[in-house]
Amino acid sequence: INTIKKYNLIESGDCLVLGVSGGPDSISMLDILLKIKQNKQIQFDFVVAHVNHMIRKEAIEDELYVKSYCEKNRIEFYAKRIDVSQIANTNKISTEEAGRNVRYEFFEEIQKQANANKVAIAHNKNDKIETIIMNELRGCGIAGLKGIEPKRDKYIRPLIECERKEIEEYCVENQLQPRIDKTNFENIYTRNKIRNIVIPYIEKEFNPNI
Repeated sequence: INTIKKYNLIESGDCLVLGVSGGPDSISMLDILLKIKQNKQIQFDFVVAHVNHMIRKEAIEDELYVKSYCEKNRIEFYAKRIDVSQIANTNKISTEEAGRNVRYEFFEEIQKQANANKVAIAHNKNDKIETIIMNELRGCGIAGLKGIEPKRDKYIRPLIECERKEIEEYCVENQLQPRIDKTNFENIYTRNKIRNIVIPYIEKEFNPNI
C-alpha cells in the first residue's frame, strides 16, 4: 500500500488487468490487491489475465489454480493457451522473448475488452536487481541502471519494493500454495543464470546486502 501511494500506482476509479501466472509473485499481488479492494482503502476494480505458454506439462494445472482462486473470490478471469515454443521457432527468437510478447499482447487485448486503464505486473525488487545486472552485462547507458520502474505508461508494479523472500513468506502465512515454475531453476536463460549463480556468488564473496 505504501508503494502504491508513493508512486500513485492505483487511484480511485481505476480498473486494472492483473497479469497472474499462479507463481508466488503474481498470486501474492492478486491476494493483496483483493484485500485492499475489499477493505475499501482505494475504490478500484480489476480482472485477471492468465497466459498458458504450453511449454510445461504442469501449465494446465497453473491455469486451473488461478481460475479456481478467481471463481472462489468472484473475480472476472480471462485465459489464453498459446504454443510459445512454436512462435519462438517460427520467428527465430528466444522462448523468453516470445513468451513476453504473447503476454503483453494478451494484456492489451483484455485491457480493451474489460475497459481497463492500467495493467499490473508482479515484478519484485529481486527482478529489478537482476535486470540491472543483465543490462550492465549487455552494456547499457544510464537508463539501463534504473532497472524496472514502478510505473511506465499504463503498466504498474505494486510489488517492486518487496523482496522475493518477503513474498514467499506472505504465501506461507496466507496459505496460498502458489505454483512453482521449475524452468526458473534451469540455468539456460540469462536471467536464471544471474538469479541462481551471479547474485548468490556476489552475496557470498562480496556483499550479502547487494
